[in-house]
Amino acid sequence: MHIAGSWLNLLVAFVLIFVAAGFSIRAQDVPCRFDDASLSYEGSPAQQARCLMRPVLKGGHLGPPLKKLPSPLDNLIGKPTDIEPAVLKQYLEARGIAQSDVGGSIVDPVSRANPTDPQAPPANYFVIHDVSTPNYLNDPFPADINESTWSWNGLNQKWIRKKVTHVYISRTGQSVTAVDFKEQLPDPNHGTKFARDYLRNKGKGLYLHIELVQPRRRDPGGSAMNDAIAPNPGFTLPQLKRLALVYIAASHRRGVWMIPAFHAAIDVGIPDAHDDPQNFDTDGWADQLRLILKELKAIKQERARH
Repeated sequence: MHIAGSWLNLLVAFVLIFVAAGFSIRAQDVPCRFDDASLSYEGSPAQQARCLMRPVLKGGHLGPPLKKLPSPLDNLIGKPTDIEPAVLKQYLEARGIAQSDVGGSIVDPVSRANPTDPQAPPANYFVIHDVSTPNYLNDPFPADINESTWSWNGLNQKWIRKKVTHVYISRTGQSVTAVDFKEQLPDPNHGTKFARDYLRNKGKGLYLHIELVQPRRRDPGGSAMNDAIAPNPGFTLPQLKRLALVYIAASHRRGVWMIPAFHAAIDVGIPDAHDDPQNFDTDGWADQLRLILKELKAIKQERARH
């Protein structure tokens, strides 16, 4: 009797722990507060980023806000950029990267929240998505998803024609622009359900959208066609590096370091909201950003000597 009672108490304790953990996860599934008057989320740019970059968990649940942004994001977001166009242009040309593949001409501005309103603020949010396709269901991921031999890494016209995002980035680190950063997504596309259902055309130009190629698989515990399981790690080093470069190009055109955001954090709380990007390495992305900035600084110094 005593032993049985002990096991019962232990079982109850475990149930309470799991229930509490479930409530803790769901407590994070609330949207960042948005101020309609200023067309921005509440808080400083860094505070907004810490909320909008909450880790995306399976099922679209979110982790807690980041306590601190990884370097150099913590010292950049919201501050003016000081990258000379000639330096960025030289970096791209030396690596055979076309400006048209990183969002468009680096001397053009970014879109405005509402292109018909000259007083509307320019785009301020750099939204990171994953394409969540193809869905291999119960099959394993192919061994070559990070290689050029995997057909979904071919960024051809099938991606560009959709115009549901600004830039696509493959797992091999290549990118292609579907919509120039100076333009908002064409109707009927909005990029997020929040922009579609709430901001509509008065503010959908606030966001620049980047889609990272990532396949999915079915979670055996879910519905027949769910796509809840992503590769882990979710994205490749070349992919994170190209994303860092696209972020630099976008922020350069904006004139200040844009606020990064995850698709799931923007749409959280909306029925049938998305669950991307999954398994995103924020620290790894920040490392790639730091390395490119170091290379740009070296180019600037070399140009100054000549």
